[in-house]
Amino acid sequence: MEVIVSNIHIVIDSTAHAGSEFISQHENLHVVPLKLFLGDKEYNENEITNEELFTKVKETKVFPKTSQPPLGEFVNLFTELTAAGNKIIVITVAAGLSGTIQGATNAANMVNKKDIKVIDSGTTAVGILRLAEKAVDMVERGLEFEEIIEKLEQCAKATKTVVITNTLEYLHKGGRIGGASALFGTIMQIKPIMKLSEGKVTVIDKVRTRSKSISRMVEELSQHKGFDHIGIAHITAYDEALALQEKLQEIYPNTKITVTTGGAVLASHLGPGVLALIYQEEI
Repeated sequence: MEVIVSNIHIVIDSTAHAGSEFISQHENLHVVPLKLFLGDKEYNENEITNEELFTKVKETKVFPKTSQPPLGEFVNLFTELTAAGNKIIVITVAAGLSGTIQGATNAANMVNKKDIKVIDSGTTAVGILRLAEKAVDMVERGLEFEEIIEKLEQCAKATKTVVITNTLEYLHKGGRIGGASALFGTIMQIKPIMKLSEGKVTVIDKVRTRSKSISRMVEELSQHKGFDHIGIAHITAYDEALALQEKLQEIYPNTKITVTTGGAVLASHLGPGVLALIYQEEI
């Protein structure tokens, strides 16, 4: 495939979990990694798989911690790109999930504010990846910097995320749910259905079985009239993700529905067995 060279560069963070083939096809696409810590060991997110992560947690009984990319990594990349006369569009994980957007914004202000635009994806995983795909496509079609930004912001606003987990343990250990709530939820086998919309995480329902939680996610889609894309992101739940894809393709035969995995940062906060629907309404 021909490599496109442009003076508009796209920067995403590692929670997008972009594949190496997609990255290599676009010289103007860059990934800044979030960090993951297991005891005294530090990893870039893309240096450890979910399976390796869960194995280490099981062996060591130490739960992982994560952090946004160091400010300097954004500054160095922005400095290099703008010095060569490029403009930059940064697409980050939702502000409600990480401080990554603040770090990118601070770096942009330090380097060259007028030539760098930071966009809150309002989501993560395949939601960011889908925005990145749209961004590089618009660059290759010759759209102007401001036009690309406007369209990406519209797409981000139209993107919704619904998530179910198979355990409350990781949310508890990560400080995102209290011990009493986690214990009660585990004993009662409560499965919360969480929605990420406009940067805020809310619990939209609580059910008692895995099958009901998946059905509740599907029900959430029925509130919308049409979709540009429906992404299914999973963490060690591939078979369930494929079954969900088949079910949704029957309901929405004219919509592109993809299955991808979430990365190690999401796995650190949510644990194994995660299923998420990340979808963009038609605009």
